[in-house]
Amino acid sequence: MNKYALVLVNIKGLGVKTFSYLIPEEMKPVIQIGQAVSVAFGRQGLINAFVVGFSDYLPPEIKAKKISKILDEKPLFSLEYLKLLEWVANYYCCDFITVLNMAIPLKLIDKNAKTEALVEFIKKDGATKRQLEVLDLLEKFKKVNLTEFEKHAKTTRATIKKLESLGCLKIVEDELYRNPLSIFSDVKKEELYALQGEQQKVYEGIKKLKTNNPILIHGVTASGKTEVYFKLIKDTIDSGKNVLFLAPEIALASQLTKRLARKFGINDIAIWHSSISEGERYDVWQKLYRNEIKILAGARSAVFAPLKNIGLIIIDEEHESAYKQTSPAPRYDARLVAEKLAEFHNAKLILGSATPDITSYYRAQNSKTLFEMKHRYNNAPLAKTYVINMQTHMQAAYRGVISKPLQNEIKATLEKGQQIIILINRRGFSTYTQCQSCGTVIECPNCAIPMIWHSADSRLRCHYCNQTMSFPEECPTCGSDALHNSGTGTQKIEMFLKELFPDVNIVRIDSDSLIRKNEHIKILNSFQKGEIDILVGTQMIAKGLDNPNVTLVGVISADASFNLPDFRASERGFQLLTQVAGRVGRGEFTGNVLFQTYNPDFYALQTAREQNYKQFFDTEIVAREEFEYPPFSKIIRFILSCENQFRAEKASQEIALRLNTMVDKFGISEKLEVLGPTMCVFERLNGQYRFQILVKNRMEEKGHDFISRFLHQIVLPKDIKLTVDVDPIDIL
Repeated sequence: MNKYALVLVNIKGLGVKTFSYLIPEEMKPVIQIGQAVSVAFGRQGLINAFVVGFSDYLPPEIKAKKISKILDEKPLFSLEYLKLLEWVANYYCCDFITVLNMAIPLKLIDKNAKTEALVEFIKKDGATKRQLEVLDLLEKFKKVNLTEFEKHAKTTRATIKKLESLGCLKIVEDELYRNPLSIFSDVKKEELYALQGEQQKVYEGIKKLKTNNPILIHGVTASGKTEVYFKLIKDTIDSGKNVLFLAPEIALASQLTKRLARKFGINDIAIWHSSISEGERYDVWQKLYRNEIKILAGARSAVFAPLKNIGLIIIDEEHESAYKQTSPAPRYDARLVAEKLAEFHNAKLILGSATPDITSYYRAQNSKTLFEMKHRYNNAPLAKTYVINMQTHMQAAYRGVISKPLQNEIKATLEKGQQIIILINRRGFSTYTQCQSCGTVIECPNCAIPMIWHSADSRLRCHYCNQTMSFPEECPTCGSDALHNSGTGTQKIEMFLKELFPDVNIVRIDSDSLIRKNEHIKILNSFQKGEIDILVGTQMIAKGLDNPNVTLVGVISADASFNLPDFRASERGFQLLTQVAGRVGRGEFTGNVLFQTYNPDFYALQTAREQNYKQFFDTEIVAREEFEYPPFSKIIRFILSCENQFRAEKASQEIALRLNTMVDKFGISEKLEVLGPTMCVFERLNGQYRFQILVKNRMEEKGHDFISRFLHQIVLPKDIKLTVDVDPIDIL
């Protein structure tokens, strides 16, 4: 029997830390890793904690207090789960506590405590029979909203205030404490489609494959990859195992869940992403741990949900950068974590995309786990794609932005009663404000990037720190009043289209327009029903939309993504154009795609026009190998930042020198190449000057271990911030 339990606490001002507590004799037979417990902690009194380990020894000078109470005998996570989190901490070079805090919603314990406090208070308040019925529901963590509580429990104003002071009111007030899939309750169950041609061939090939390596389905848009997924899901469920299905973004996860509900019903399905409420999260977490969920759908954070008995993991649109968490730490990639999760469960991992990540395609090709679907379902033709050279079409373009060919195609499509997608991958109205007298561009006072004009609230806004300001009356450099908004964003395109086509329903979808919860679902559902004629948006409309009535896609500034100083710029641009082109002609109608560009001959744009991934890959992989970028190395990026530019630069030089010295000492300079420091492309963000060091790691996880050991030796002044990003999605 273990004598001490290592528990994780979350204390305001102290952060998330672990402490050892004595296990009372009566608890020893029942205490387990993952349980929520109550412990005494200094002046805080009794607080809530998680059990994360056990030991038989403590230094003699430490006198451990006893655990006061086990709040819930059912653990919230397992030892295997902790092993996965430990791997994440090692690979991404960060503290285990940071990973644990990110993966496990610590408010889950608070939910226990607040409910207990609420129950105790009302019982002391002289509970009526009806109040006791409500309490019974609360104690079982069932759904009670505020209106029902007030109606049946006859809660007085004084009681409400007392509940607020206890921090308990949120429990009964949380409107999402109901079934998280309630928005899909009206869907009718459908039968699975019979697989055809390439679908059946790929399905049979995957079933025969005996490997732990990730399996990649490279299928052109509308080739029917999802139906292959569904057949594999059915096989997995029939075998008694469970399925994790990831989509890159919350909107796509919601659409995916609706499709899964149609095929498999809603009783065995749950959805998980960062926007679900704490009540909803608690409810789903408990069901997962009790093994009551067979299919979990979600965005990247779902990879950390405690789904048991996993037999299959599917990552759709696997090329999407949204699978990578950029901030805060741990800066994990859900695709890589899913690979490790599949390894722990001995489960199959399926990646799917029309435009796979270069690294994924290279690995699958070499491990013979690549399956191709080169034709659309029922051999439907790909849309015809045209490149509009704006060098020759700009003069006749509406407001110099919407070319005449695109205007004509929009008009013809509307006359046929069909729908249109217009993509411009820039939010806001104008992309920069410039003085026409001296050339000064108005930049964010905190960041070295241009402020973006937003017409909806008539403010200049920084898209990095969200700083806003009113439009300046004069140029801060020369005092001229010749300030002019330039460039084009989604708001401006929406306005121009409404000027050209005033009688049609035009809706914009971007992160600025999605103010209310589930707003994206409502917009996409309206578009699916044909209530919206033209949908204008950023890259979020380039993926996942399966609307058979869409027969035209127009891309404004198709070459914008190619102009970034980043080794993945061509890949990202190719993927975006190919994916948005794939939204067209998915039904009985064929369609057209128009790319407006000032650089019509660029290879990535031309291969996107031809929907030729293999040709793009063959060109791109040569450059990657020459410069030893992924998949020929792993990138680890250090960013050192400070309000003082000189101190940031000096600190980065010292870190680089120490790292190079250590690399040379161990004789691994050919395997671990240190580049820099250099100033970041975005030199200043949030008031911090930024310098970066890039490490090209060709030692796999041994390189990560080496970097982790190096980082443990680093002590930086308080004003210097060090960010470590393993496998960064960009180096800007």
